[in-house]
Amino acid sequence: MTSSARSQKQSAICARRLSKVVLRFMSVSGFDPQTLKNLIIEVYRLLASKIDSNMLLCQRIASRAPKPLTIILIALAFGALAFLYSFIGFFSNEVNNIITFDAFGSLTPQEIGGHFLFGYVVALPTRNLKMGLLSGLMALTIDADHLLNAAGFDIQARMGHSVSFAILSSVLIGLMVSQIFRKVSVWNEMMSTESSSGKKKKTMAYSKSVHNSPLAPEKKDIFSQYLIITLAAFISHIAYDVFVNAGASFPLLAPLIFSDFFIPQIYALPIEAAAILLVYLWYTILSERSI
Repeated sequence: MTSSARSQKQSAICARRLSKVVLRFMSVSGFDPQTLKNLIIEVYRLLASKIDSNMLLCQRIASRAPKPLTIILIALAFGALAFLYSFIGFFSNEVNNIITFDAFGSLTPQEIGGHFLFGYVVALPTRNLKMGLLSGLMALTIDADHLLNAAGFDIQARMGHSVSFAILSSVLIGLMVSQIFRKVSVWNEMMSTESSSGKKKKTMAYSKSVHNSPLAPEKKDIFSQYLIITLAAFISHIAYDVFVNAGASFPLLAPLIFSDFFIPQIYALPIEAAAILLVYLWYTILSERSI
């Protein structure tokens, strides 16, 4: 069996498994799952046929997939940013937008599974399980901006659901992860050089000149990759909130404007599709550059 045929077979299996998860989840949530099921299958098959099956086998790309512990740390860092950003709610004078958050009543299997599923789906173009897990976990931890409300503070909620937070957090996560990968690569180069020739000073000089450069191609690619994944996870979270709530509204322009903006439920799937397209376009460009 050729690599292309094997890739298509694996894609079909993954699509069927994903559709079964969607079917089970949506039936429990009370929605008609058939349309969404068929949509996900077709999207996954389209992506599988358009993306080079060897794309993530390239060392330049595959080496950027984080380890399991790193995935958890990145997701927690994203949640911590959302929590810190929620303090901006103290400056809001929108009394009508103050909501009481029931932590135990809101953390249902449907809520957790739904956010994770929507976050995982947007990372399908990466065809990388670790990136999917990262995106799914980040789509969950963004709700850390509800913690102050859960603790009893009467402030406007969902500050982390704003456009400004999406931009700021995406940049910070991109910078943080690029620094992590830089330090790991520096360490690996030092150990490799010491074991072969013992020229530690030469390796350190090379590391400082290349990896500390703000224009280093590898560093820029890692930064942009995680910026896109973070932004896509944010969009997927908004998409799910709109999908399950006919009256979903968000302080999209906070802290400039604290008023909530209503998003009709019909836009939920287009918003999710936009996040998938964003990741797909970036990985398509990246795969072309790595050839």
